[in-house]
Amino acid sequence: MNVVIAATVVIMVREARRIDGGGYWNREIFKRLGRLPTERSEANRMAFYTHRITGIAIFAFLVLHIVDVSLFAVSSSLYDDVHELYGSPVMRVFECGLLFALLFHALNGLRLVAIDVWDVGAKVATRLLTGVVATTLVVALAGSIVILKPVIA
Repeated sequence: MNVVIAATVVIMVREARRIDGGGYWNREIFKRLGRLPTERSEANRMAFYTHRITGIAIFAFLVLHIVDVSLFAVSSSLYDDVHELYGSPVMRVFECGLLFALLFHALNGLRLVAIDVWDVGAKVATRLLTGVVATTLVVALAGSIVILKPVIA
């Protein structure tokens, strides 16, 4: 399954790069990715890449979730061991990342639907993106406090 995910990432990155004007990773794309999203087009480009990356992360989580739930059919003790691992501090940090990915992906998806349905201009699309980022950060930080509370206490 990891091979399928890695192949999907490679195809998506190559396709995004081809559409963007070139076929290969080079110094220019790293410089471009490193620019601050001060321009509208750069902000929307970063939202495009972040939306794809969070989508892949959510897909990987769903695959992992199906596998770990299926472990109960193999061995209930193995299932319990895996779920004890999920309570560890490292996995709780990953849960915080998953929360961020879910929030950004869902809210940005709603933003994209709003852009398509109401045909808003680039200026409004950028304002919506600012709202998506702000809402994601506020809700993800609040959720992260709840997730990390047993570890911190």
